[in-house]
Amino acid sequence: MRKILSIVFLVIPLLFFTYACGEETQATEAPRIEQIAPAVRNAVEKAKTAVETATSKVAEAVKVTEEPVVEGVEAVKVTQEPVVEPVETEVVAKEVVAVKPVAMAASHAEGAKLFKQNCAACHAGGGNLVAANKTLKKDALEKYDMYSKEAIVYQVTNGKNAMPAFGKRLSSEQIESLAEYVLAQADKGW
Repeated sequence: MRKILSIVFLVIPLLFFTYACGEETQATEAPRIEQIAPAVRNAVEKAKTAVETATSKVAEAVKVTEEPVVEGVEAVKVTQEPVVEPVETEVVAKEVVAVKPVAMAASHAEGAKLFKQNCAACHAGGGNLVAANKTLKKDALEKYDMYSKEAIVYQVTNGKNAMPAFGKRLSSEQIESLAEYVLAQADKGW
């Protein structure tokens, strides 16, 4: 949007200047808006097209990522929508345990992003700027019966005291991802 506005603000004076210089020695009146509007409209359309083209190129570039090289770790290529297939990892009491690492990683990244956008202002580093004793650290979550995904989802959705409700701003999947992130961070000690 900024690019479009800057182009518009550059094009209009340029059109005035071009129009004024086009008349050799005669003094002329300034062009009317009806004369300028088509040129501005064309410039805005060209700018929109350029922005859309650039946006689509960026989106394509984001889909393809380089595989990281980490010693001892199998590289995983993540695209925009991860495909998760169950993987048999170990047999315990004759049952197969399925692990979904890509979905968990994507969910964790989504939760981290949502936390940064919606929660970090009050809960940076797992703290609480409003009620200092009600942090997001594991011991405080356990003390206030909030150490469960369901409890966190309920509070984020409905709010409580100074905390606003996010149920109308975030989808239920986003709130669940956020709750999973908070629990994982609490387990790590923030």
